[in-house]
Amino acid sequence: MTIKKLLFSLPLLCLICGAQLALAGTQAVRDMAGILAHLEHRPSGAEKGTLKAIIDNKATTAQERVLATAITNFEHAAADADKPKLKQVMSDASAPAEVREMAGIILDMSHHPSGSEKDKLQKMMK
Repeated sequence: MTIKKLLFSLPLLCLICGAQLALAGTQAVRDMAGILAHLEHRPSGAEKGTLKAIIDNKATTAQERVLATAITNFEHAAADADKPKLKQVMSDASAPAEVREMAGIILDMSHHPSGSEKDKLQKMMK
């Protein structure tokens, strides 16, 4: 391979790898998606422990904390106190798309996720 080809290929490879990383959610998003995908009425004690760890983690974003708190408080539906915060996350253009989408899922969910919501959550878990 010539230097010219190498110099052309390297930025392209970095761009492709960077795009893949941008598509992959954080561990917090993957964990919350896993909890939501299997949720029945409310999170279990173990799931609440996972959510507390997400909330307490310094690497967790403010938007992710809103989601984790809303899932912790979920009891058949999103708690009234969490709904305005979820709506704010949904409209926050600086939040990643899957974080905004998860906020919408939590807001719309009743007792458990629908089939289409489960499909979206499965994608977020990868």
